[in-house]
Amino acid sequence: MYSLRHRLLISASFILLVFLGLMSVALSRAFEQSVISNAQDALRNQILLLIGNLEFEGGRVVMPTPLPEPRLSQAESSLFADIRDVDGEVLWQSRSLLGETLPVPSSQLGDFRFRRDLRWPSHPRLYQMTLGISWETAQGDIPLVVRVAEHAGIYQQRIDEYRQQLMLWLLVLGLALLGLLLGLFVWALKPLGRVIRQVGMIETGKRRRFDEDYPEEVNRLTQNLNQLLQHEEQRIEQQKEVLGNLAHSLKTPIAILSGLNYSRQNNAEVERQLNSMRTIIDYQLQSASAVGRTRFAKPLAVFDVSQDIMSSVQKLYVDKALMLEFSMPESMQFHGDKGDWMELLGNLADNACKWARQRVSVRIDTISSADHTRSQIQMVIEDDGPGIAPDLRDTILQRGVRLDSQTPGHGLGMHIVKGIVQAYGGELEIGDSRWGGAQISVRLP
Repeated sequence: MYSLRHRLLISASFILLVFLGLMSVALSRAFEQSVISNAQDALRNQILLLIGNLEFEGGRVVMPTPLPEPRLSQAESSLFADIRDVDGEVLWQSRSLLGETLPVPSSQLGDFRFRRDLRWPSHPRLYQMTLGISWETAQGDIPLVVRVAEHAGIYQQRIDEYRQQLMLWLLVLGLALLGLLLGLFVWALKPLGRVIRQVGMIETGKRRRFDEDYPEEVNRLTQNLNQLLQHEEQRIEQQKEVLGNLAHSLKTPIAILSGLNYSRQNNAEVERQLNSMRTIIDYQLQSASAVGRTRFAKPLAVFDVSQDIMSSVQKLYVDKALMLEFSMPESMQFHGDKGDWMELLGNLADNACKWARQRVSVRIDTISSADHTRSQIQMVIEDDGPGIAPDLRDTILQRGVRLDSQTPGHGLGMHIVKGIVQAYGGELEIGDSRWGGAQISVRLP
């Protein structure tokens, strides 16, 4: 996906390319018309110069020597002229023609006619001007046709040189404008770059709020984001407070009910119902306390709290004399709630120690995601217990399901783990360990 700067630069480049292309065509045509107009004026002046020096004696056209235009007398010249009568008979021609004849276009008396597409065997292209005149003599008026032609290559070369210079300067102008536009985009988008940097700082916990001294359009965005961050923090704190109050208010009545004496007939039922109430309350509190992944969660250093959890679990199962292996980078950070981390690691470690015979391994590390665009936290918990059959691996994640009713617990641990992993958009897999027991793998963003 293109960045906003790239999109603007590509759009501006396209517009600039179209604009400079149209400008190139317009200027090139304007210059070409100017060159052709100059050619017409030059040929018209040559005709007038010839008429000014023309004399008619004895039915013959006489021109002075040398001619006013030296090129008409040169053999390798690019300028040609002749004078004919109305029947097309050549009465005079310049020495530059070397006996050849020019193409004969139509002409009318007193009418200058210009042709730019005439072909001639000796010359690929000619510009030609023709004028019909009536010459007065003692014997009467004699109609004549005066023609002057010139190589178009001289003018075409001038046009080509202009086009080359035009393209060069337009290219330089286009690159200069692109540079200016790029600088303008960098300057105009600088506030957005600042927002991006502050997003990264908030994600890493170096900041808690966005600045609000941006341009008006961006400032509205940062103000709304600050309000959102504040609302999210207040919501989480309020949720924790409500859950704490609920837990505190329920513990006392349940404790009172547990201390009352009941008849032998209903004592077992009352105890079962009280245990069920404790289980439901514990589950609901644990599930509701899972904050889940928030975009701008402050990163937590979880090495010390993880060590405390593992130490507590090892003390809890000290009678089993388990070989408990624990490895984790000291710099590990978790972008989430501390309570979620404690519930996740505590339940998984407790579950492994509960079923293990001699060995439990807990490995926590950072790995790359499948698309290598971000890092993930991976927990791998293994034990050498009986393991979990493949057909029961989905069942065990359901609420209240226990594989062995003789093992202490309420069957909520794995279901709570599943809820926390889902809340953070992570992945949970159950497989076989190296020692034949169960292996639980958790990956969190």
